This record gives sequence, structure tokens and C-alpha cells, in this order.
Amino acid sequence: MRVLLLIVIMYLALPAYSQEDGCNKFGVWLWHFEDTQYATHGGLADRIKAMGAKRIYVKVADGGINPAVWPEVEDTDLVKAYHDRGLEAWAWSYNYQGNTTQQAEALYQAAKTGYDGFVIDIEIEFNGESAPLQQLLIDFENKKEQAIEDGYIDENFKLYVTTWGNPSFHNYRIDIIDRFVDGYMPQTYVEEWAGDHLVDVTACVEETIADYASLGATKPLHHILSTAQQILDENGINEFFAASGPESSLWRIPGGGVSQLVWDTWFAADWEMDFCETLSADNLDQQRIEFFPNPVQDVLTIKNVGAGEIILSTIQGKVLLQLAFADLSGQERQDTYTIPVHDLLPGMYVLSHKSSSHLQSTKFLKL
Repeated sequence: MRVLLLIVIMYLALPAYSQEDGCNKFGVWLWHFEDTQYATHGGLADRIKAMGAKRIYVKVADGGINPAVWPEVEDTDLVKAYHDRGLEAWAWSYNYQGNTTQQAEALYQAAKTGYDGFVIDIEIEFNGESAPLQQLLIDFENKKEQAIEDGYIDENFKLYVTTWGNPSFHNYRIDIIDRFVDGYMPQTYVEEWAGDHLVDVTACVEETIADYASLGATKPLHHILSTAQQILDENGINEFFAASGPESSLWRIPGGGVSQLVWDTWFAADWEMDFCETLSADNLDQQRIEFFPNPVQDVLTIKNVGAGEIILSTIQGKVLLQLAFADLSGQERQDTYTIPVHDLLPGMYVLSHKSSSHLQSTKFLKL
């Protein structure tokens, strides 16, 4: 077998996006609407649309469903306001131990209201916890299945979780969470971490990816950056977007202690960052390359490498390695290759095979 020596950087999972939205779903987080200085969600949606964001995360519950306090959970007009402007509206809730069935009811109601996805925010209350954490996730999973059975959503409705950007520091059971969620949204709060983290935002994202992988994460990571302290400028945000990937998001919409001047920095950032080249996988060849094992610790084996190129890229589309393979046959053809990966940092990586008719992207987890 032929050995390919590769030097790659960590890579996030690859969802499919269209050319129309710039191949990203960059989003912003809303906490208390009444603090935003907007009279209607339509007005806020107009500003978010003008800025270039594609998604908003709306808080709908805190410790249990309570429409009297959080009317957003059943406000269909709110969801329509964002949908009418071509924006996705996702719901999110802060969660605690106990009363988990009622807390999970927020997902069911949000699905019924028309939200496009749901994010569970679980933090200090679950540090080092196992049984309470698993029970919460079981209840949310059950409510999602109920919403699917009742016809309010389908299998495309995602359940994400947001929690610490450094979960190992908090003794967090990522291995338990991984069985229930479709993706992670780490709070990679560079401004709050301060110090050397402000010098290299990309390194912060990679540090978080490695930490999640070391605790058993196998699902995609979509990082959240806080700009509430007004430390990072638009260049810092752009670096974060590029390192984090197409579902990056910013905490939080100005108001309630966050200066309105944050809007100026947000508007200066590149909300149309294009991930299309890396994410495109149209017209896939019928003979897909295979790779194993996944996750991998030492050596990755790839099979069915036909004519074309093996490519490794960063998430912003920068090609790091490109190897051409001729259309060989008979004794000359070699279909199996091995890639040593023991020196790679833990995390998600991408391997692509490109021919004249297709681009196939595959991902694997390095332990």
C-alpha cells in the first residue's frame, strides 16, 4: 500500500448549503427582545437581514415552558416576521436539573409554533452530572419525536446544545450529550477568556474542538462568539467566522447592557463569507471512496480512489494538500492507500475526492 504523508488542520463537519445564501448560516442570538430598542420583530428582522445574517436564535423558555414570561415560545407572528425576510428562526432555552419533562415541552411548543430548530442551553447546573443530564436529554429527545409524529416537524429539525467552550475544565459529560444531539454550539467566548486568546482567535476555536473531541464529541461543532465587551473588531469576527465555519454565530443582539455600538462592528464584518467550494457535493460519482476506521487513532485507510484528486482543505476553502491520481487499470491500478494520522491533534478532519464530474467530501474524527 502507498503511504501519503499529510499535514492538516482541524476541520468542522460539512452540512449542505445553497449558493443563494453564500453557503453559510451565520446567526445572532436574542436574549430579551424588550431590551433591543425595537418595537417589533419585523423591525429587528429588517436590520438583521440588511446586515447579512441568515439565522436568529430566540430565547423561548427558562427552566420550563411559561408563555406568560416568555411569549416567544408560541408567537407564530414572530416566526413569520423572520421567515418573511428569508431568515431562519431557531428557539433556545436555558435548562436546569429537575422538572425536565416540562422543560422539554418548550421544544414541542416551539416546533408547533414553526421554529426551524432548537438549542438546549445547559451550563453550570450540570457540571460533573450524569443522571440528571441524561434525563434532560431523554425528555427533549422524546418531545422531538412526539413533534415529528404529530406532523409539526420532520427529521430535518435539528436539536443542538450550547455549553462551555472548555468543557473539560467544568468536568462536563460530553460523551452523554453526544448520543442525543445533532450538533454542538460551544461558547467560544474569546473576549471573556482574554489574554493570549485575543491574539489568535483561530487557535481558540481549534482548542475548543480538541477539548470536545477528547471528551467524546463526534457531532458537528458550530461555535458562538461573544462580542458584548466590544474588544474584537470586524477582523476578529471574520477570523472567527473562517475558523468556526458556516454555522458560526454571535452573542448577543445589542441591548440590556450590550452597547448599541456593537451593531457597527457587526455590520463591518463579512456576513457573506463563502463556503460553497468546500461544501459543494453535487453530482456525486456512483463509486464513492471509502475510508476506515472512523474514529481513527493511528492510520486511516481509503479505498476506491479513481481518477482525480485527493484534496485536504481548510474550512475557508484553502487547499493544504492536493494529490492527483491517474485513471489506471490492471496491474498498475492501486485502490487502497493508508494515511498516518497519529501525529494529528484530536478533532474533526475532512478528506475530499475531486474528479471532472464530482466533488465528494468525507469527514473523520481523530481521537
